[in-house]
Amino acid sequence: MPKRKFANRRDWERILQHRYAQMEVHDDRFSGTVALFYIDAVRAPQYKMHKGEEFIVADAGYGWLQYFPDDEPFGVTVMFDDKGQIVQWYIDIVEAIGYEDGIPYMDDLLLDILIFPNGDVVRKDEDEFEEATEAGELTPELVEQGWRDFHATLDRIERNDFVYFDLANLHYTELKQKL
Repeated sequence: MPKRKFANRRDWERILQHRYAQMEVHDDRFSGTVALFYIDAVRAPQYKMHKGEEFIVADAGYGWLQYFPDDEPFGVTVMFDDKGQIVQWYIDIVEAIGYEDGIPYMDDLLLDILIFPNGDVVRKDEDEFEEATEAGELTPELVEQGWRDFHATLDRIERNDFVYFDLANLHYTELKQKL
């Protein structure tokens, strides 16, 4: 039942033109793959809502910096606007992270956490996770794993023990130079 999301967003029809770069990082703060999906042209911008305000997450000039950690129960997407400012952090709780033809992917377990630059934290898709559980689409082990990892990740964010907040701008700049 987990949904597979590839770093190069190969099936995203909204995007007309994009560039892509990735790199391996192994240091004392992060180990895994960091990828940048940079949007050059779109059919139409993608809008989202937060607290009654509409904002853009995908448009020409936007970049999605994605983290595929070696040993974490999540993947992280940091969305940058056309001025290089962070729009939001989007954390997918995952069953697994893997690679196909050298491109990283995450098997998304539906539970998500959004974090905004002003500090707002939004728990997302808990209802979808419950529906999938009730429909028998997730094994009992995946349900337990999903909730455990979701709450543990929220605890790390609250303790300010989430290194991705500190790394995003550096890795965005590095990968943008590789495009």
